[in-house]
Amino acid sequence: MGNLSRYAGRKVRDITIMKSLHLLMAANISIQEALRRIADKLPDSEMAGRLAVASDMVSREGRTLPEAMREVGLFEKYVDLIEIGQQTGNLSTVLKELIDMEEELAAAKKKILSGIVYPLVVTGVSIAVGYGLTFVLGNILNALKLPGIEKELPYRVGKFIVDHRTILFLLYFAGAGASIALIFRNADRMPVIRNVYSSLVLGQAFKIVSLALMSGLSPASAFHRVADLSRGAWMQIFHMVAEESVSRSFSEVIDEIEEYLPFESYLLLKVKIDTANMSEGFAMIGTKMIDDAISRFSVIGTFVNVLAFFFVAVQIVVIMSPVYTMLFTFMDRSAAGKIF
Repeated sequence: MGNLSRYAGRKVRDITIMKSLHLLMAANISIQEALRRIADKLPDSEMAGRLAVASDMVSREGRTLPEAMREVGLFEKYVDLIEIGQQTGNLSTVLKELIDMEEELAAAKKKILSGIVYPLVVTGVSIAVGYGLTFVLGNILNALKLPGIEKELPYRVGKFIVDHRTILFLLYFAGAGASIALIFRNADRMPVIRNVYSSLVLGQAFKIVSLALMSGLSPASAFHRVADLSRGAWMQIFHMVAEESVSRSFSEVIDEIEEYLPFESYLLLKVKIDTANMSEGFAMIGTKMIDDAISRFSVIGTFVNVLAFFFVAVQIVVIMSPVYTMLFTFMDRSAAGKIF
């Protein structure tokens, strides 16, 4: 229960409650008593109140844990699987699998988020550095006291940058922000990003299917559960798989989604289905697809980081170009015996 103290003053997530519930149940504490103990320790008063109500519903009204969870709005994403686990006597196992899956997905999302944030930070810092360089450029231009230098194009370009730096960098910042927003808005249309997203969605879906199959659901029911948790095209695909599974061999139905699976994963799943190890097969492939998505996104992140640093280098070269252009001009004219 000590892990709850880390969340003082913050909203407590369902996964934190689930961890504590699983831990107490493993210690042979009843569900209603576990809920009450967690509620007593929670710093989040709103969540504590919901758990206290759920505990009363289980102990006094004879409601099941899933019924109480639905009533108070907890574990909404997985309450059906928890219900199946309780009905089949596998509640503790189901909770443990859900915890592991959520932690795996949280780790994946954290890595992806860091891969997105870092290039944005580099870009922001580079803009700030570029703005600072305009002051360096101004000092250098003021130090150049060569006769006729103010008529030279590089000098005038440099003075224009220095005199209008605030407006130029506001436009620069707005342009960079608009470009980033445009990329994010259309990211799902980019084949590389779309493939990463598909791997994450399928990875999570297959982990849930594995858990549902392990709890005793049929493949059709398992995919219906996944479809209810999905959105857009994936919801339609999973519903199609569920409906086709009723009248066709599941091995044949899997052929319908072969195009979304890596070839080796497809072969592994077919073998597991043919050997009646579907739950294990979906779990293995789900984990592999999530790991593959993270790996592919890491490659994308590395490319973006290199691009961000290249962006910084180009910016420095452009801002300081009036200085070295004038120096080259000065050296050429000095060699020719003419100084401005």
